[in-house]
Formats: sequence, C-alpha cells, structure tokens
Amino acid sequence: MKNNILFLCFIFGFVACTTPFQSFGEFSRDQLENSTHNSWFVENYNAHPLNKALVSQIDCLFDDIEVTIYMGTWCEDSQREVPGFFKIIDSLEANDQVQPIVALNEDKVSHDGSAEQAGVTNVPTFVFSKDGEEINRIVEFPIISLEQDILDILQDKGYKHAYDF
Repeated sequence: MKNNILFLCFIFGFVACTTPFQSFGEFSRDQLENSTHNSWFVENYNAHPLNKALVSQIDCLFDDIEVTIYMGTWCEDSQREVPGFFKIIDSLEANDQVQPIVALNEDKVSHDGSAEQAGVTNVPTFVFSKDGEEINRIVEFPIISLEQDILDILQDKGYKHAYDF
C-alpha cells in the first residue's frame, strides 16, 4: 500500500512538472517573464525589429494613453505580438500605462467577464484608452507593424484592425 501511494505521488509530481503552465486571469508582465513563458517571451522580445523613428513619433502622443492587453499564453499570435509590444513600451518608458494583462482560456473567455464585456473575440487584443474611453484596438496582429498601427491609432487616422470591416 505504501509503495502504491509513493508511486502515485511520483506520477502526479511528474505530470505537474511537465504540464505547461497556462496563465488565466490577470497577471503582470513580471509574472509573465518569470514563468515558464520566459523562453518565448525573451526570444520574441529580442526578435522584434524596433522602428525607432516611429517610436519617437509615438512618444509625443502616448502621455495620457492606457493599454489593456488580452492574450492567450497558448496562442502563437500572443506569443509573437505581446513581447514586441513590450519592447515598444520599454522604449517609451511607459510600463506604468499598461494595465495588468488579462489571460484568456482557449475559448477566449476571461476569469471575470472583462474580455466579453470589452468585446474581445481574438487574441492578442491591445485596447488603447484615453480618459477611460476606448479610442481603438489592435486585434490579433498589426495591419502594417505594431509601431505604425499604434501611431495611426494615436494620430486618429481612421485605423481599422483586421476584423473591423
């Protein structure tokens, strides 16, 4: 009996250690970077080709902007775009303007209903707000590039995301 219990503890421990961590709910960038997601975060952060000329233009317009990120840690688009977005945010020194990240499950449902309330249908979704009101969003992937799309949103150039037709 004792051996059976030890065997079960070993099996459950092994499964727990090899099961990928799937974030769900609100979490910070630090929690994302210091989890099992670190490998894809660092790789895609470093791979993002930062357009410094566009970032400079964004910097002049980003003061009163807040961003809410809805993502799925299981989603390749989120794994690609979220680190690139944070590379831009780091360049702007604007980490305090990013709200806690909201991780959705594979059904794209949030823990608190905030994603459904915000009309999130695809991940990642970057919601840009000013004075508490949404001004626009990038959905799933940028149309031109993250930098250009952010600049177009901030300059109110009639930006339309991939699912806004």
